[in-house]
Amino acid sequence: MRSAGIRKILVVDDEESMCRLLTVFMEMNGYRCQSATDPLKALEMLKSDDFDLVITDIRMDGMDGLDMTREIRKTFPAVDTIVMSAFTGDYAYSNIIEAGAADFIGKPLSLTELKAKIGRVDREHKMVAELREANEAIHCTLADMERANQQLVHEIDERKRTQKELYNAHKEIESLMSSIPLIMIEVSNDGIIKRWNTVAEKVLQIDSFEAHGMEISKCPIPWDSQKIDECLRMCSSESIASELKSVRFTRKNGEDGLLDLTISPIKENLLVHSGIIILGTDTTEHVLLERQLAQSQKLESIGRLAAGIAHEINTPAQYVGDNTRFLEEAYGDLERIHDLYHQLIEHLKSEGLATGLVQKIEETSSEVDLEYVRDQTPKAIRQSLEGIERITKIVRAMKEFSHPGTDAKKEIDLNKAIESTITVARNEWKYVAEMVTDFDLSMPPVACLPGEFNQAILNIIINAAHSIAEKNGNEAGQKGTISISTRGLGDFVEILISDTGMGIAENIRSKIFDPFFTTKEVGQGTGQGLAISHSVIVEKHGGTIDFETEAGKGTTFIIRLPVQNLNAQEAPQ
Repeated sequence: MRSAGIRKILVVDDEESMCRLLTVFMEMNGYRCQSATDPLKALEMLKSDDFDLVITDIRMDGMDGLDMTREIRKTFPAVDTIVMSAFTGDYAYSNIIEAGAADFIGKPLSLTELKAKIGRVDREHKMVAELREANEAIHCTLADMERANQQLVHEIDERKRTQKELYNAHKEIESLMSSIPLIMIEVSNDGIIKRWNTVAEKVLQIDSFEAHGMEISKCPIPWDSQKIDECLRMCSSESIASELKSVRFTRKNGEDGLLDLTISPIKENLLVHSGIIILGTDTTEHVLLERQLAQSQKLESIGRLAAGIAHEINTPAQYVGDNTRFLEEAYGDLERIHDLYHQLIEHLKSEGLATGLVQKIEETSSEVDLEYVRDQTPKAIRQSLEGIERITKIVRAMKEFSHPGTDAKKEIDLNKAIESTITVARNEWKYVAEMVTDFDLSMPPVACLPGEFNQAILNIIINAAHSIAEKNGNEAGQKGTISISTRGLGDFVEILISDTGMGIAENIRSKIFDPFFTTKEVGQGTGQGLAISHSVIVEKHGGTIDFETEAGKGTTFIIRLPVQNLNAQEAPQ
């Protein structure tokens, strides 16, 4: 007669590590245990030894775990089976029970749960044994046996109902977790990824099946790993939650993006936490819009200030210009009188008249250096007029550049707009470069957003000046060249902006239009200049912007804009 309860267990799994783990666990809990990695070998072992329970995986080479369970139920009806699998969604619980299994447990295993299930099967074994002993000892009546049998059926039905409820509750929780629009990553205390939701899959481009069970420090997540690992260590060791703003990561399209993350301990009580939960969201678009809005507001404020200054300068400049031109005309009249005055002096000298007065006039003329005054005064007047013309040009350029923003396009002269931008940006380039322009004067007007077009050109000119300055370093008097040319190309116009700067390194060429990308030191660049230029030219004007570059020799930006009539439909974005 077989001993009551579970005494000997056979573990069947094609992973030797799982077999070793379960064998050690069973023996620690007082069971004798053997293992097999081959289902057919396991069936042979059942023939030659007295096992009470088989714990088997479902998916194995040679024979499916459910087929083996059916064979055990058929050939060894006294042996119970507990089925385990990591693919819980692929097998219906009812099919597992119908195959003859006593219970089911999902992987990764909870050894506590497994122990409880073995204990329940153990109790069932003992109950059956006790019923048999009672039947043999007191010759229990058929009615008593029927009642005992009904009790067992009730317990089995109750167990099935409970397991089904647990399964449904698990599915509901999984469905709820999948519907949360946040990155959700659960990590165990020893750094193993236990949960990886669909949002994490989409944003971080790693499948949950690949991530599950991997150490998070070794998982190839495209984010700032050093910063994340530091917060995870702090959360694990000190149970301190951390909030990380604007964590850089690589998006699906290869561009840089930003994440906001919260890393918090999962607390069982005040003293113990069972793991770490990472919640996050992709804030790239939000931050980009915020920065563009701030940039637009700043440019709008600068534009209003520049327009006000230009207006204030314009009036006194007109005064000075008008007065200087008056002096120029008045000096011409004085020159005529001076010539007559000189003739008069010569006449008086030849006639010997008023010799004392003539001598005094000549001495005074020598003292004030009248000839020097006559020579330098016209030059001073001409230089003043040139300065006034320069001021007027700058004022005009500031007024045109600070054109108030509008959502409606207007037809503008691109050559004039570029010339105004060059004037406004003069202080950025005049110390490091010579400016060379070659404008196609036959180009037609182009429908543009004037303020945004000016800003796009300004960003590229400033970039060119910085590149030249970086190349030349501190060499006094060393200047590069910025060349700007325009030409008409039928339905398009083309703008070329070239510099003799550093050029663009090959490994960053694909990123220069990405938001937030910059090669400058922290605090010296926002990575927005070329990104804004690209957005303005491509998205807002339906044009294209590209570049040709050679490291160490310079870069040429090539902008093409469609020549659109204001009544025509805009090109598709």
